[in-house]
Amino acid sequence: MSLWLALFAGIGLGASLLPARAADVPLSEPIPSTVYEIELTYIGERTDPTVAFSGPPPTAAPLPYRPFLPILELRASLGAVRPFGPCRGQVTKLNASLEVQWSAAGAARCGQRIELHPAGKPVDLLSYRMLRLRGRATGSVVVGIEDLAGYRREDNWTVSTLSGSFDLTVSLQEISRGVDLRQVTALVVSAEGQGGQIQLEKIEVTQETPVMKRQAGTGFWVWNYRQAVKDPEAMLSTCRAQGCSRLLIQVPAQSDDEGLWREYAQLMAKVRDAGIEPWVLDGYPEAIQEPQRLADKIWRLLHLVPLGLLSGVQLDLEPYLVSGFLQDEAQLRRYLGTIEMVKDAIQGRARLSMVIPFWLAAPTVSGRPLAFAVMDLADEVAVMSYRTDLDEIQDIADDILRYGSVSGIPVWLAVETTVLPVEQHVVLRRAPQSGQADALLDRDHRLLRWRPIGEADSTGLHREWFRVHRRFTVNPERLSFAGRSRAQVSSAIKTIRDTTSHSSFSGVMIHDLDGFRALAE
Repeated sequence: MSLWLALFAGIGLGASLLPARAADVPLSEPIPSTVYEIELTYIGERTDPTVAFSGPPPTAAPLPYRPFLPILELRASLGAVRPFGPCRGQVTKLNASLEVQWSAAGAARCGQRIELHPAGKPVDLLSYRMLRLRGRATGSVVVGIEDLAGYRREDNWTVSTLSGSFDLTVSLQEISRGVDLRQVTALVVSAEGQGGQIQLEKIEVTQETPVMKRQAGTGFWVWNYRQAVKDPEAMLSTCRAQGCSRLLIQVPAQSDDEGLWREYAQLMAKVRDAGIEPWVLDGYPEAIQEPQRLADKIWRLLHLVPLGLLSGVQLDLEPYLVSGFLQDEAQLRRYLGTIEMVKDAIQGRARLSMVIPFWLAAPTVSGRPLAFAVMDLADEVAVMSYRTDLDEIQDIADDILRYGSVSGIPVWLAVETTVLPVEQHVVLRRAPQSGQADALLDRDHRLLRWRPIGEADSTGLHREWFRVHRRFTVNPERLSFAGRSRAQVSSAIKTIRDTTSHSSFSGVMIHDLDGFRALAE
């Protein structure tokens, strides 16, 4: 699992951190046409940093109102009601109902947006399961739900077409396929023709009825498949000692001989015979550019094992390590397409699990959270929630856990036990003039130059000035349990299992078997 996710963590400010050395930094990655910020990451003792470019930050969205009532009546706290399209609107608010009318001179569709919160503030409904609408519609009235992205593109998700008296209950699971329930902005009512009218007596959302938590499991990631094949009992004994329920073992390389592939298939059978779920583990960032090669590996293995032997296939793709991934929607779509191709290759013979970082709930594809789009394709996900503060684990994985609960997708959390290096980060932002700058982006020579810079190097059409905006250190003690004992890790896992209340929570993954075995008893 990559440490690249630490870039998004906002960890450990270190005011004294300086660039590792005043030397030119070669830029091998493509340089975007517009660069607002440059982040340099120095790992361990290395003096050659990784470089990440970013454009101007997006306009900050308003923080949503997040209610916690088990039953929330929205009608009493609605915001403005405004007509859209070529129509005029009228609103009548009574104690027991809200009556909305609209009329149009032409035949075009029009209607009214009913904001769910004053001043158009989004409402976070991801913790709710059902939407209930009760009232009466005159004619055929289409009711839709709008989120913040939908508002910006003037679109919404159709819930139902209502006519006459109605008392409608709709699962938010279906609505969540097209709406980001964390950012719900409005109820939209519309009709074709001359206009419409709807009287709403109830607009209510309810949380799910408490259910018994599923039995949470424990699993190990195993990357050294050759050692696992050579000495399976060492792996199995560690798993038994931890009471683990699954082992996820890296698939051999395509270049490995057929004998090793058959031994790997036999290893899967030994794991199953030991009463432990055998899972196939594979993936690499470039798979999104060559998904057929990954699908072929899975297909090759499936032909070596009997039907029903494997519990599942887990992909750890980490596509964000591909240059420009988050800035290119085509790459985001290739990522989703890769998941679909592997799912087709599995042909229902095993479950499909995806490893994702916790922050994947932030970027969007077609206005939809990328993590949620991944979860719609998978049978389960494992979240790289690498923290040693257990409250922080719950916090950073909360949105994915909540979406898992509303969509019925199991979610595993993960803890890190391997030794990680210290990471030092230097963030540069554009400087308005050279006198305020610390570094020069030289596009012609594909270099980042530190001051002092010669006169000949500081002029030209393809040179931009940057200054140090902030510096921070990522300390491994906050991410990994390395250096602690096995008993401490076991205690942390028990606490996570006991305190995670989301119905989607399914267990804890340990990264990884070798890291855990290196811990003191």
